[in-house]
This record gives sequence, C-alpha cells and structure tokens, in this order.
Amino acid sequence: MAIVPEKYFRRNPPLAFPVKGGFRHGAVIPAYREEESLGATLESLRTARERFAEPVAVLVVVNYPEGSSPEESLRLRKQLLLLEERDPGLGFLFCPELKGGVGMARKLGMESFLAHAIAAGFPPGKVRIYSLDADVLVDPEYFNRVSAALDGADTVTIGIRHQQGATPETEAAIRRYERHMDRYVAQLKAAGSPYAFHTIGSAFAVTGTSYLRAGGMKVRPAGEDFYFLQEAAKCGTLRELPEVLVHPSARLSDRVPFGTGPALRKITEEGVLPEIPEAAFSLLADLLNAAEQEDALNDDRPLTGTIPAVAERFLEAEHFFTVWPGIRKNTPDAGSARLAAFHRWFDGLKTLRFLHFAETTCSGPQDQ
Repeated sequence: MAIVPEKYFRRNPPLAFPVKGGFRHGAVIPAYREEESLGATLESLRTARERFAEPVAVLVVVNYPEGSSPEESLRLRKQLLLLEERDPGLGFLFCPELKGGVGMARKLGMESFLAHAIAAGFPPGKVRIYSLDADVLVDPEYFNRVSAALDGADTVTIGIRHQQGATPETEAAIRRYERHMDRYVAQLKAAGSPYAFHTIGSAFAVTGTSYLRAGGMKVRPAGEDFYFLQEAAKCGTLRELPEVLVHPSARLSDRVPFGTGPALRKITEEGVLPEIPEAAFSLLADLLNAAEQEDALNDDRPLTGTIPAVAERFLEAEHFFTVWPGIRKNTPDAGSARLAAFHRWFDGLKTLRFLHFAETTCSGPQDQ
C-alpha cells in the first residue's frame, strides 16, 4: 500500500509543532485537568529520555475544560510554558474546549509530530510515535525497549501495571480489572484470534508508516485506541512487548462511557465485573479453526455446516454470506490470502460482538 503523507495531511491539516529542532521520536500526551499528575509523568519521561541515545520530543496536548475563565486558562498556560522553557524537547499544544475528547487530542498531537518529523527529513517508516497519558509513569528503559521492538514491527503494544490505588478498595479493584483484561487477551490467544492483544491508549507505539496505513486516529466518544490498534494490526506487523514499562494511575472516572475508570467504579460500587464465559471462547475457537482448514473459504457461502449453529447464525446476522462473494472475488486464490481477508472482516470488534452473541444466545447443547 502506497503511503502519501501529503495527501493525508491535506485531508487532516496538522497543528503547528511547538518544539524547535528535528526529531524522529515523539511522545504524545493528551491532558485534561491533569496538571498535578503531569509533573510526575514528565519527570519519569525525562529519566527515560536521558537513557536513550536519540533525542525525544514530548508533546502535551492540553484541553482546557469547558467553562474555564480566561484567568484560569492564562494561569495554566503560564505554568506549563515555564516547564517548556526548561526543556527544549518539550512542547504544549493548547486546545481550548477541544471537541472529540482524548481521541481528538491524540490525533492532533500525533499528526502534528508526524508532519514535523517528515518535514525534518525523516521518512515515515523511521518515525516513532509513543502514545501515553498525563497520569502515567514510565520505566527508565521505556524508550530503549520500545524503540528496539519497533525496529522489527510496525506497531507495538506495551505491558502495563497500574500504580497503587489510593484506597484498599481501589487497589483491589484495579488488580481485579487487570486480571479481567489479561484473561480476555489470553482467551483470545488460546482461541487463535489474531486480535489477541491489549488495546490501551497509554501503552502503544507506532511507526509513522503504520499510523498512516491505519488511517490515523479516529475520533470517537471512547475506545479510539481499540479501533486504531485493530486497523494497525490489519495493515502491518503488530508486536506485543509484555515487559511492564508503563504504570497508569488507578483512578475512578466517568469521563468516558467505558474503559478503566468506569470499570473501576463498577467494581467498587457493585462488587462485580462480568466475565465472558468459557463456552463463548470455545465457540470462537471452533469458528476460527474451521476457517483455517484447507479450502474452507473457497465457496461463496463458506463454513456452513462445519461451524457451531450459533456461529452460523452470527455470520448470517452480520451479513457475512452477503459480502463474502465480493471479498472472495477481489482476493487472490491462495488460501492464506483468503484467510487474511476473512480476518480483516472478522476483526477485533466482530470478535467481541460474536462473544457477546454467543454468551446471550447459547441455550443448551443444541447450540453447541
């Protein structure tokens, strides 16, 4: 797939990059009312940057809260610009009342940095973009480890462990949530899904080429990291770096409709976090295993009669049998190409929808 940055940036004009000098490594941090935690984040990054052989730019996209007074906004800007004066690799993009939330902030920051790096003479494949948040602490070896992983991949997801919770209840909840996330990824991996990786906005990094191929960060109410990494996995090599290098805070939040904050609140208030049952993952494994068999995807209506009934009903409901003939027509005859096309259609989102469909529709042995 050809990468034409000029065409992309004509459709997505980047904001001016606020840091002088040329950089091919850039950390992008959205910030919204996080001035207290941001200082510790920048300090941990300073240590990691000092241990790294190449210069790293740090770009903080500051979203002023709605209703902020001009005095409050000016005070915040002055406070942050003082930090900028002490660090030539640190810059701030100020975006008053930014619409689109953290997804828009990531998009603006990543594209501002990527446009800067390309203009400085770095080809997109050599550019490294590190996605972080304003409440994380990174390991001193963060840039060394992640950059090395990107030398052999287009996208890297990074191991995390949350900081200690402020109360015993929050601490117990965050560890419960980590186990919940780890179980989901482990079960996907056991079932044979190519989308078995964590999708956390503060724990991934991409090359400039990967960012462009994936179509950039999409603006959504929540889950923009999930959708972006799903597309990146379709367009190139995604590598898991299980080493724990990122430590997000364990905080309750209702700023987004789903994710860590709402999950913690649900655990602490209701004491539960629903798990997808083993039977649903078993059905997923049956479906994926059937798709991998030789000649399984060669027909216009493939897999029928060879997969569990609930899986066939799901494919019917998702119009797979309607769209597959067109996909097959435009895919090389090689079995590997057709399997790759199937996985592009049956992506991470459809996988999650299938699991919920299986969970709610399985009514007994006849559905197995």
